[in-house]
Amino acid sequence: MGIPSFYRWLVNRYPSIVSPAKESRPADGIVVYDNLYLDMNQIIHYSFHPQDQMNAGTDVCAPTTVSEVFESMFDYLDRLFRIVRPRRLLYLAVDGVAPCAKMNGMRRGRRFAWASEEEEMQKISEGVSDPNVITPGTEFMEKISQALTYYIRARLNSSDPGWKHIMVILSDANVPGEGEHKIMSFIRAQRSMEGYDPNTRHCLFGHDADLIMLALASHEVHFSILREDNSQLTEADPEKQYLFLNIWVLREYLEIELKILDPVCEPDIERLIDDFIFICFLMGNDFIPHIPSLEMKEYALDLLIEVYKTTFNKMGGYIVNIEKVKDKHAAYLEVSRLEIFFHQLSMYEEKIFLKRYELEQESLKKSCRDVLREASESERLELSRKLEDRFFNEERPYDKLRLGLPGWKSRFYREYFGIETSNEIGNLQNDMAQKYLEGLCWMLQYYLADVPSWSWYYPFYVAPFVSDLKSHCRFEISFTVDKPLRPFDQLMAVLPLRSSCALPECYRKVMGRKEFDHPKLQADTIGKRFLWKCISEEELLQATKELDKELSMHEMRRNTPRQEKIFLQRNSNAQALAKVIVQLQTSSCSPEQKLPIDSAISGLGGWLSPDGLSNGFFCSPLQNLQDITNDQAISAMFFNPEAGNPIPRLLSNVKVPDKTVTEADISRRLLWHTYPGSRPPPPIVERPDTIWKPISKPSAPREEHKNAGTGWMGRGRGNAALAAAETTTQLLTASSSSSSSYGHGAAGSRTAAETQRSSSSSSSRRGSRRADMVAPQSRNSRFDDSDGGAYGFRPLGIGSAPWTGDGSGGGHGRGSAQPRGW
Repeated sequence: MGIPSFYRWLVNRYPSIVSPAKESRPADGIVVYDNLYLDMNQIIHYSFHPQDQMNAGTDVCAPTTVSEVFESMFDYLDRLFRIVRPRRLLYLAVDGVAPCAKMNGMRRGRRFAWASEEEEMQKISEGVSDPNVITPGTEFMEKISQALTYYIRARLNSSDPGWKHIMVILSDANVPGEGEHKIMSFIRAQRSMEGYDPNTRHCLFGHDADLIMLALASHEVHFSILREDNSQLTEADPEKQYLFLNIWVLREYLEIELKILDPVCEPDIERLIDDFIFICFLMGNDFIPHIPSLEMKEYALDLLIEVYKTTFNKMGGYIVNIEKVKDKHAAYLEVSRLEIFFHQLSMYEEKIFLKRYELEQESLKKSCRDVLREASESERLELSRKLEDRFFNEERPYDKLRLGLPGWKSRFYREYFGIETSNEIGNLQNDMAQKYLEGLCWMLQYYLADVPSWSWYYPFYVAPFVSDLKSHCRFEISFTVDKPLRPFDQLMAVLPLRSSCALPECYRKVMGRKEFDHPKLQADTIGKRFLWKCISEEELLQATKELDKELSMHEMRRNTPRQEKIFLQRNSNAQALAKVIVQLQTSSCSPEQKLPIDSAISGLGGWLSPDGLSNGFFCSPLQNLQDITNDQAISAMFFNPEAGNPIPRLLSNVKVPDKTVTEADISRRLLWHTYPGSRPPPPIVERPDTIWKPISKPSAPREEHKNAGTGWMGRGRGNAALAAAETTTQLLTASSSSSSSYGHGAAGSRTAAETQRSSSSSSSRRGSRRADMVAPQSRNSRFDDSDGGAYGFRPLGIGSAPWTGDGSGGGHGRGSAQPRGW
């Protein structure tokens, strides 16, 4: 998933990075790509349940059989191949077993969310009723592997000239690692080999924002991300459109955006990009939650860039040193510089919390006035009293946290962790900061080199405040070098009991035991979220180890890690590679024997080993597709070169495209916390010679900005601060949808029906500000406009908690300071 809303922010700020992708023959000016990499899980999910994959407004039928899923998948692959037209390599990567850092959050949460859909789970049709089967180790994923093997061989045997000389690598679900990271490991290893062409043109298909970060981290100039353009999808024209996000153009924008005035060291765009990737981690992703004061809807990335530029010279240079990224003690982070950055960033924290608080006060007051307007005269006085007592009672505040107001940090730790003494708070702050900084270092290695530890995970559901990080940066990190879980172990960890049919029968018995009947939904009363009660890794592995002897041969195959496979036509022009594969097939090489590939001749580095398949015939996995006879495709197991140190720079002899972006192409906008209200003031026309200058104070606005677009938290937009209850005297039981989903303490969670009523009511009242319609009885109440609006009355009992509903993480339950389990 990556950073929520990152792609939208990127395209709105740097619009020239995208260009349309069409199915047409190559012509002058059209980029021809050498390698196409497919993050297969998006394609599999779309083929499995297309009705859920961003098809709102279109009539899409769900498949009813596995064969229909495969047919849809094959059509999808064919279209992507026609759009990109790769000349050398097609790489298909299916998500394998993930690191525990990913498993502990996103995968478990999504699978339990799917299991809660009663209607979806009641469908029974040939194994396509439960999306949870799209997880490594299931029977369905084994069929996916067979189907993709058939697809590759069928296309290599076709008369299509585009497939005649291409190499294909398949990394199925039994090869450990997430699909996009397996792809990037391949690219990093290949670009370190002799014979690698530095002008290789890469195209990577996928929808995760992570792919953009990974492409930047590769330090490959000729790189594009192929994405679906769902903005063009309509009922009248349901055909999907695609676009390219061109990394070389994004690099131009970043070089201008991150330009430092009078830098203390030699400007280096490659190191600036590494630092940009690092500070983006603070926005949160699949592995760690985001810093509480940093929200994408408030354009927090603008703030991070601003702080980075204003503190660069004070820091003394760059934060990240990639050439030491494999150092076991986090020496690739300049700790003293990181402390300066966090200190400067912390100066904005209370300003942001206070503005959120004030905006929500304004939203709540307006909603209360709207409710009173709609009530009858006889009801208004009593209703006003109840609203006052419910939401503005200073002795029983609706928002127990009131972030930004004096004492907010103590209230936070008391409400979320049940601790009050300064020693307890200090110890917890230190522990959270250390684990969070470990997470930042873990991600740097994961994105730029390799998995530093498969078992590491961030043990808290919330991130520390940036003011808690600024004084806890000096520590040593040593990750445990270990192995990934087996597929069945991951299934036990992430699947709900209702999806236990995806496991072998002997595993279902263990999952049904009381101690393994989890994770269970556990309410978070402060945040109105649900937490996943986690399981013990030690208990899990001990239980599953005893079950190995009960597995069938087929089940053991599903539970065993595999190696990638490479395919090509026997008569391909990649003769050096074909010769090695034929040698493996005709000789008596053992499966353990590896033959090297001459990268200087073939342009591909690594080793090959026999795959044990007899060529000439391949059985079709679909009844309506023919078996492949006289098979001319040859295959072998493929081993990527040993991972070396990453190369954090452009390679020699690379041809950098001519620059097309100028300083005038980047418009400026004020930082969110610097102007009153939720909407920015009108834009100012900027001259090219007024490009960014460092601000002298944290609260000083930039010279210029552009229109907010759709991402701004507009006044009146989403003002569902009040959910209609059963009667008018039980109103306002949920927080504003524009505020944090961590909510207001005792309010609890609202039902879907309440949410819908609230949204509808808010929408019908949007823009209404006529205070003269308020009943005279409430004129002098806290809902009166005469007090000067959000900045004219004293703060009362409603606030904004630090995190919004981006779908990641959760929160600790009240009264428990224990970190979450694995």
